[in-house]
Amino acid sequence: MVATDRVLYGTALSVYCCKLRLALALKGLALPETPPPDGYTSAAYRRFVPQGTVPALIEGDFVLTESDAIIEYLDEIGAGRPLMPQGARMRARARALSRQIDTRLEPAARALFPFVGARLPVPEAARQALTRPLDIVARGAEGGRYLSGTATPGLPDCGYWAVRAVLKALEGALGLGLDLPETGPPPTPKSAEVLETYRRTLAGWVTQKMEGA
Repeated sequence: MVATDRVLYGTALSVYCCKLRLALALKGLALPETPPPDGYTSAAYRRFVPQGTVPALIEGDFVLTESDAIIEYLDEIGAGRPLMPQGARMRARARALSRQIDTRLEPAARALFPFVGARLPVPEAARQALTRPLDIVARGAEGGRYLSGTATPGLPDCGYWAVRAVLKALEGALGLGLDLPETGPPPTPKSAEVLETYRRTLAGWVTQKMEGA
C-alpha cells in the first residue's frame, strides 16, 4: 500500500497528533492530516473510527488509533526511517519511556487545563503529579541526550517534545515553577517546524482562555 492510500485524522491542539507529526517529520514522510468530520466525538467520525480518538490512520478497511501503535506500524512496514532502536532491550526501554510520558506525564499536564484563565490557584497535588514522571524523563535525558538512548531521536523523544511544549505553555499561564528536563532538540528543519507550529497553536489557545476569563 502506498502513502497516497492512507488517510490520517488529527486535530491541531492534540498532543498525540503533534507527537505523530514529529515522528512523520523524522521519518521523512508526508501524510496530510484531515480534521475529523464534525469533530472527533461526533457520530460521523465514530462510524469509521469507533474509538472516537485522534490521531487515527486509515488504510482501506484497516483502522489504527493510538500514536505509538501508528508509529510502530509505520516502522514495521518500512515506511521512512525507523524510530525504534535496534535490540530487544533498547526497544523495550523506548516503549517504557513512551508509555510513561503518555500515561503519566501527559494526563498530569492535561489536568491543569481547567486552571488556565480560571483565576484559581493550582493545587499542590496537581503540581506534584508532574514530579515523578518528570524525574523519570530526566534520568533518561542525562546530558541532554535523546530519550531513545541512541544518537538519533525516536519514539519517546517525539512524545516528550510535544508534552514539554504543553508544559511550557502552561508554565507561562500558571507560573508552575517547573524544572523541565532538557533533551536533544528536533534535528531536522521539518521536525523543528512541526514543533514550532505546535507551540504557536498552544500559545493561541492559552491567549484565548486568558482573554475569555
